[in-house]
Amino acid sequence: MKTMQPSTLLKATLVLFLFTVMPLGVRADSTQLTLSPVTGTAGEDVTVFGTITNTGTVLVYLNGETFSLGSSSFLNGDVTDFFDNAPLSLSGGTNSGLIALFSFDIAPGTAPGVYSENLLQLLGGPGVLDMNDIADADFSVTVEGATVPEPGTIGLLALGLAAVMLLRRRRLNFVTRYETVTAFGTELRASAFFIRYCLDFVFTSFF
Repeated sequence: MKTMQPSTLLKATLVLFLFTVMPLGVRADSTQLTLSPVTGTAGEDVTVFGTITNTGTVLVYLNGETFSLGSSSFLNGDVTDFFDNAPLSLSGGTNSGLIALFSFDIAPGTAPGVYSENLLQLLGGPGVLDMNDIADADFSVTVEGATVPEPGTIGLLALGLAAVMLLRRRRLNFVTRYETVTAFGTELRASAFFIRYCLDFVFTSFF
């Protein structure tokens, strides 16, 4: 029987130690995060959507999320969407589907353009309490300018408003005239009744 050399024994011990302290079956590239294009306008609250995919074979727990925003014009980053929408875990070969993962505000007055150097990072692992970096994705934010109506559109809106005001004025005039005619008719009916009453009184008294 051969005896194990000290160097071989040391290597075997080191390998055993690594397998003991390192998670098995989950690697940094076994979970993928794919984000949809992100667009918004100044002063708007923007939601980032994405899909989380477990390309490995071992169950992965999705325990948290962190982010970094590359512009001071992006404010109030909020990971509530992740905890509301992401599953607690993903089995191997499954994905979350397209879900809301993160939101932030674009400050009023932010100039239109494309802003890069934004990062979304998922935390988790094979353990229920693991908080390892299991996936991350860089994304750009396209800030669009406010839509300004064309001159023709403004003219049509003004014309429509003028027509509405004219119709309303005619309606008010019609209602006023109707009320006047009605009041005049009521006075005529009252006068005729009074005259008739007087004539009946005269004929009854003297004839």
